[in-house]
Amino acid sequence: MVNRQAHAVSEADVVATQRVLAATPGLVGEPSDAERSRTMVTLATHATLATMAVDRAAGFPFGSLVACAADDAGRVVLCLSDLAVHSVNLAADPRASVLIMAPADGDPLAAARVTLVGDLREVPADELGAAREHYRQVHSQAFYAGFADFRVYRLEPAAVRYVGGFGRMSWVSPADYAAAEPDPLRTHVDGIVRHMNDDHADALVAFCRVLAGRAEVAAARMVGVDRYGFDVLTTSPGPPRAMRFGFDAPADTPDAVRAAMVALVRRTR
Repeated sequence: MVNRQAHAVSEADVVATQRVLAATPGLVGEPSDAERSRTMVTLATHATLATMAVDRAAGFPFGSLVACAADDAGRVVLCLSDLAVHSVNLAADPRASVLIMAPADGDPLAAARVTLVGDLREVPADELGAAREHYRQVHSQAFYAGFADFRVYRLEPAAVRYVGGFGRMSWVSPADYAAAEPDPLRTHVDGIVRHMNDDHADALVAFCRVLAGRAEVAAARMVGVDRYGFDVLTTSPGPPRAMRFGFDAPADTPDAVRAAMVALVRRTR
């Protein structure tokens, strides 16, 4: 067994990954945790906000559900009522954290999430219009965003913690987070995954059998895709296994993904 931050990875999975790497020369791997974090934050519409309580729960972290958006720098933007407990807390202490979760089909603990920690303060007057517009682009029905008793806040990340489900986690530096780009395929993922599973399930099986050397794979379905490659979940004797396949070059559009898939299919023949 090989240990990865206290989580066990079987030798068989390590060997399978090495076979994929050897069969796909030139592939560019997978997104960094900074890129994954930026993508999650860019897609987020709601989050859990934690502030430092000053009233009845003084001295304890206070969690609340908030609607959120992200600006072009990946900073979380919130529009909060002056009457809300978290707003009262922020007036006394700007320290806060925002937890954003990826959608989960099953166990939420197996899904990715990112926590941004830093000072959550009102957006300066000269930047308020742009910040409010970012918020309204995500929440078009947020009629309250212009009310006098609602203020626009923005979190400046001082620390970023990424957890990619079981076995993958890291601290992302604020500089790396700011420099990272959200995945350009983020709004196309569902369509690409659905198309591959509905129309090209045989190709997914071929990738596993030929490129990864897993002749026992009976079925495979795509569960995710990004500019660097895609993930599949296989069905074979034994428990399901996840596998990663990389593209030879970053694919920033659905057309580029299509071309990359065609290249991989040719490699299986």
